[in-house]
Amino acid sequence: MQTASSLVSRVYELDALRGLAALAVVAYHYTTLYGELYGHLGPDPISFGFGNYGVHLFFLISGFVIFMTLERTRTAMDFVVSRFSRLFPAYWAAILISAAVIYSIGMTSQQLPWKDVVIDFTMIQEFLGAEHLDGSYWTLEVELFFYAQMLFWYMCGQLKRIHWIIGGWLILAILYGIATRLDLHFSHTVRELLILRHIPFFAIGILFYRIRTYPGELRLNAALIAASIVAIAIAYPPVFSIVALICTAIFTLFVSNQLKWLRAVPFTFLGAISYSLYLLHQAIGFTLIWRFEMAGFPPGTAGLCAALVVTVLATLLTYLIERPAMRMIRDAWKKRRPAVAPA
Repeated sequence: MQTASSLVSRVYELDALRGLAALAVVAYHYTTLYGELYGHLGPDPISFGFGNYGVHLFFLISGFVIFMTLERTRTAMDFVVSRFSRLFPAYWAAILISAAVIYSIGMTSQQLPWKDVVIDFTMIQEFLGAEHLDGSYWTLEVELFFYAQMLFWYMCGQLKRIHWIIGGWLILAILYGIATRLDLHFSHTVRELLILRHIPFFAIGILFYRIRTYPGELRLNAALIAASIVAIAIAYPPVFSIVALICTAIFTLFVSNQLKWLRAVPFTFLGAISYSLYLLHQAIGFTLIWRFEMAGFPPGTAGLCAALVVTVLATLLTYLIERPAMRMIRDAWKKRRPAVAPA
């Protein structure tokens, strides 16, 4: 069992991994995806196509962190307030900032009907049939549905049966994958609410948390991680098996305390601003790249300049809105939440 001090350091390592994953996604969007969607006005920069799969490392991190959080949560409402304060203030601010940029200096193709922009404030706009103002927002809906599902199991008192739950997830993911491959009908609502296109990655994160916290379960958790990778190989295109193996290798190093170098200041800073960076980078970044290239900047230079501007914006959003709003909401809830009788 890890000590409290080692737990804190490991959380910093997870933050750093989140920051590196966000940076990988930014690199993919500013090189490969921008070129595919709009075309660069010059020689294509170096492609970072594999950075697209940084989001799957996010999913492992969320599985680890959310299960850890729920094991330490007193009430369901504590969890709701914690997640709301973490996600929504920065997200709402990012929508407003992104909209201000897009509708003032952005490309016409980036400008959605205002109805869709309003629906985006729910964070489940894809499920409701609206478009994302920023294309990267699709992962937030996935995360939100994962939180809701984990809260459901917490309220039902079933977290102690998480291995059975994970087994059920893997079976459903395989059934979904087979149905897709055979062009058979599978409920869209079930697929989206249970996030069957991504749930094995969250499961792997949970299982690594169990490995770190409950050493006596090592064989069971390792076996279920292997089963998750097999389920990914059956249900999804082959590239996701590679992604799963790489993410598993990274988390193996993490739980064996081999990533201490991620505690260095540059990585912790990147981790601190990672959520705001992710929220702001795509739509604003694409606008800036387009403007810089129109001004004669080479595509690679345009991408680097856009990344610098977005990093500054993300830093401001983190320290002026995200963190103060999170503290204010959580402090307000602590003052009014009902006392819980000791067990």
